[in-house]
Amino acid sequence: MADINSINRKLSHNLVGLYAFDLVARNGNFTGAAESLGLTQSAMSQRIRALETELGIVLFKREHRGVSLTNEGARLINIIRPSMTQMEQAVSRLQVRKSKPRVRISADFSFATFWLLPRLAHLRSELGDEIEIQILASQSPQEVNGDDCDIAIHVGPLNKMMANDILLLKERVTPVCSPKYIETHGSAATPEELLQHQLLSLSKPEQAQWQTWQGWFNALGVKGEREHNYVSFNNYDMVTQSAMAGHGIALGWLGLIDQVVDNGLLVKMMDHVVESDAGHIMSRDYTKATSGPKRVFEWIADQVKVE
Repeated sequence: MADINSINRKLSHNLVGLYAFDLVARNGNFTGAAESLGLTQSAMSQRIRALETELGIVLFKREHRGVSLTNEGARLINIIRPSMTQMEQAVSRLQVRKSKPRVRISADFSFATFWLLPRLAHLRSELGDEIEIQILASQSPQEVNGDDCDIAIHVGPLNKMMANDILLLKERVTPVCSPKYIETHGSAATPEELLQHQLLSLSKPEQAQWQTWQGWFNALGVKGEREHNYVSFNNYDMVTQSAMAGHGIALGWLGLIDQVVDNGLLVKMMDHVVESDAGHIMSRDYTKATSGPKRVFEWIADQVKVE
């Protein structure tokens, strides 16, 4: 361990000198390398001599028109050059990302999967490459650090909406399943008959606001015992994938699953729809002065209006 610590200290102490060594080797002289770092030619020469003293080898042959690598210097440059290049490229990419406006969208899994992703290419084509879009999907707003997100889209009660929030989709829920499930198990004509079928459930954290099967049954006054236990999942994409595979009947959020229904992957089991006092609400951080979040926020709002 002591040897490793000694090597780490030596590397840390000489990292700047190694970078200077690489620059001199690239330029073939001290003057060009010094200009790259904003140093004088003599200061650059002193750094190289200090590195040579530390390593106990001569790195360059000092010549009239510049410098050339010694055999030891050539061996060292072959070792450090790939790492130096990788570090330069990494720093360059970080600087480009920092200069490019970034918009982080926190959305629940259902909205991210069924609404945002199908429209992401359209959003990118309209905004161009000047804005970087990041989507952070979570099952509830509390799972995402709100201070680090520009736009938040999650299910919440309508009476808790803030003045500048926008209601994207009111919660309207109906049973859906695959055509395969109906062929195998038959359909249900009434909500009461659903109690005889296998129901697929989205697990609901305590702070979550979305509709559950029990809430759906209660809203329609359905009483009785289920014949089968729920099959539960912790994100909505898994619920719908299971439903499309014919494993059971799921609750379908209208406005999110419309395309899946239009494609025939899922069908509405019946016409009964429960509308709650909640919905997908979009809010954003108005304290940030950058234009990116405002443009994305308005684009999403406009898409909902058109549809």
